[in-house]
Order: sequence, then C-alpha cells, then structure tokens
Amino acid sequence: MINFHPQKIILGQILTTMFACMAPAFVISSSAYAEPAPSDFTEKEMTQLKDGKPVFRPLPTSRNNGFYGGTGFAIINAPMDVIWKAIQDWSSYPEAYPNTVRVEEVSRKENRHLVKMELGHKLLRITYYVEVEFDKKQRKIKFKLVTNRVHDIEATNGYWRFFPQKNGSTLVAYVVAVRVPMGLINLLPESVERKLEGGLLNIPTRLKRWIEGSKGAHGARYR
Repeated sequence: MINFHPQKIILGQILTTMFACMAPAFVISSSAYAEPAPSDFTEKEMTQLKDGKPVFRPLPTSRNNGFYGGTGFAIINAPMDVIWKAIQDWSSYPEAYPNTVRVEEVSRKENRHLVKMELGHKLLRITYYVEVEFDKKQRKIKFKLVTNRVHDIEATNGYWRFFPQKNGSTLVAYVVAVRVPMGLINLLPESVERKLEGGLLNIPTRLKRWIEGSKGAHGARYR
C-alpha cells in the first residue's frame, strides 16, 4: 500500500515551484560555493550545453540535512547585454518565473538596486527585499537579503556569472547554496528533495526559455 500524505505533497509543490524563482529562499551560506569553472566541462556536459540542455553540478553535501546547493549552467542564444537587460526587467518576472506575483525596483544607487520580491501560491505567499549588485566589468550579478526590511525568509544570497561565446551566445552560470529549516524538510516526502535541488539549479534554463521564447520576441525587446 502506498502511503499518501496530501499535506506533504502540497507543501512540496509549493517549495519546489518557489525555488524555481530568481532569488531562492531560506538560508544561504556564501562560503559553501566556489566560482564556477566552465573550462573543465566534461565531454558529456559540453554536448548537453551545445544541444541546448542545462548542466547541473550539485555540491557533494546537497540534499543532506536540509542543505541544497550547486551551480546550474545553460547557454542562452543571446549576447550578454541582452541577458543583462532581461534580468533587470523586473516587470517580466511573473511571466518568466513560476509563482512570482510581483517584482518591483524600490530604489537604485549607482549599480545597486533595492528590489521587492513577492512570491505566491494559493496556500503560501512570501515577501522580502534583496539588494542586487550589477558588476558588468566582472560579468557578475550578486544578490542578498535586506534584513532591515520586511522579510518572510531567513536569508538569501547568491550570484549570476556570464561567459560570452564567440558565436554571440552566452554561457550563464547560477551559483547558489540554500539551507532549508529541518522543520520543513521533515514534512516533505523524499521524492520532493531532488526536485527542490533541480528547481534551484534549473534557474538559468528558465531565463533561457524566457529570452528565446515566443520565437525570440522576448529577447528582441532587450536589443
């Protein structure tokens, strides 16, 4: 007989879809991840990327004791400038990322943006603010939780990294490490844990689908 726990399944669906948004929730340890090294892709990984598929590199400790992390890679058929603008198109996030209710830029000072995030589901909605720092010289976008404003999550930080290719496309890396409170993990069925990890590392693919979607119409608006 299969044990069926509808409450666990619903909670798992909520967390999985929310983890598929741009800024992950819960606790992230910045010391847990390292700068991605795309030069050491295996032959299999290179083939996946060339075929338009993502590459996931989970950390060895991912899915242990509520910890999830690693790096997700994808090649987006657009130059870095287009991707750069797409990430700053806050109003598009509800279309591009699942269960995003609203993303709003509250203020900006030079290359630092204060952004309000609202993620939602029928049974759960969370609000928090992140500081997003754009460093075009380093080809990196960093984000972290602003703790002196309303935040329904404990902490969040991570970054995007971009590697322009000779053919005009861009290799995108999304690096993240998340620790989910064990009180939630204990409520989840085991099958959901891998989905949580996959949702995190698959974020570059969602950006790829957004920019390349509608026969390139989405990406065209950023050119």
